[in-house]
Amino acid sequence: MTLSAEQINQLLAEQDLLISAPDYDGQLEGLAYNSQKVTENSLLFIKGRFKAAYLADALERGLSALVVPTDFDLSTDLPVWVVKDVPAAMSILAMAFYDYPQDQLKLIGITGTKGKTSTTYMAYEMLKLATNDHVALSSTLEVITGNEPENHYRAHLTTPESLDLFAWMREAVNNGMQAMVMEVSSQAYKMERVFGLRFDVGIFLNISPDHVGENEHPTFADYLECKMQLLDHSDQVIINADSDHFVELIERAELDHSRDAIWLYAREDEDGNQADLAYQTVSADLRRSTFAVFENNQQARRLGIAGEYELDIPGDFNQGNAVAAMMATRILGTDSSAMKEALLTVKVPGRMEVLTSKTHGTVYVDYAHNYASIAALLNFAKANSHEGQVQIVVGATGNKGVSRRPGIGKAVNQAADVVYLTADDPQFEDPAVIADEIQLELTNPKLKIIREMDRVTAITKAIAAAGPTDVTVLAGKGMDEYQKINGVDTPYENDLAIAQRLLENA
Repeated sequence: MTLSAEQINQLLAEQDLLISAPDYDGQLEGLAYNSQKVTENSLLFIKGRFKAAYLADALERGLSALVVPTDFDLSTDLPVWVVKDVPAAMSILAMAFYDYPQDQLKLIGITGTKGKTSTTYMAYEMLKLATNDHVALSSTLEVITGNEPENHYRAHLTTPESLDLFAWMREAVNNGMQAMVMEVSSQAYKMERVFGLRFDVGIFLNISPDHVGENEHPTFADYLECKMQLLDHSDQVIINADSDHFVELIERAELDHSRDAIWLYAREDEDGNQADLAYQTVSADLRRSTFAVFENNQQARRLGIAGEYELDIPGDFNQGNAVAAMMATRILGTDSSAMKEALLTVKVPGRMEVLTSKTHGTVYVDYAHNYASIAALLNFAKANSHEGQVQIVVGATGNKGVSRRPGIGKAVNQAADVVYLTADDPQFEDPAVIADEIQLELTNPKLKIIREMDRVTAITKAIAAAGPTDVTVLAGKGMDEYQKINGVDTPYENDLAIAQRLLENA
């Protein structure tokens, strides 16, 4: 895989990204955005603060050329392309360097404030059955480019940097994969990680206030705008008609799509709805549910997926995620038998993991970390825990997502009986101060508040206090095996392992 200077000039000019090009006619054999990843004859993209020491390190590793922003001020004799937008340039050049692997994959992109990961795994499992295990995945939790252990990677971002994404797509194509299911975050569009990428199907699950604050989105309007860009860059779109801001979503979709390329789904209600597909709960308990899907018009009948389905993941909110996954995979050719089998077997690591104990009731482990996800989880637990109490162990991340903290408190205040406020990746902040911000919203006089900043101790106390009919929710960390403390990924047992250990020894 190589890129010539002529190709780079042409690609950047076509996207109106090029400000100036070097007098250079060489071939480049590697791409990098981190000086430590530079290899012989590489092109390095300068994305942020860049020190002279980094440049010196890259030169020793074989750096041959640079793509830089207009404010790059280090002196160098290397060939330099100056561009208007380095991340966008990186995406355009990366897809060319890896020979446009996305053109050889059917792509499903999934966005939403909550439910992206669960929906991604549901669609992935459906497509695995439909393609005989020839499907790749890119999620918050992991990236899978093939069926061997060496093709499984730990994810560091919900949507990878473009250079990593297209490298993984190329690996997936080389491994014979036919499709890829991706989580697409708002930051992916804001930071141009998917610039120039088009999806066969884009799913918009929901939108609620989140990711507003320093280093994220300055306003909710910016957050919504970034998320809606998935609609602009998908051939067919699936939208949850129950979502907040649905009017803005459907208006945006209609700008670039005919009605037969827009698919709507919603929960069935007494007044009926205008969705193509509707669904309703047939039966549910704390471990699984059965739901029915109805086709309301000719558009929906093109899919042919009406019927009853059993979902082996608790939470009625997951039924909507399942319907979205079913619609997307059906558009790509999956049949309903594969859907039914997948929904019976799908497991989402760290999402709605269920443990039960005769003495300490039911424990849920979930990555829920904002108002929407925590409220949905607690309301489900409350509705299905008729005799016992609902308690939650929760905190909030430090140095990002500050806007989540009042929402977390609001959700807890509405539906929990007991809350253990604790640490959750505090980074450079004091977890007790973060807990103070959550606690400002805890005004329910019936709510019992316990503060314990050591997360292992908080979980231990919560499970020990739970009775046979109680539900304990461990929110935020899932199966993460580290806590981000003062810039260091500090080893951590993980919530699920802690709960399993405590219940085994109870």
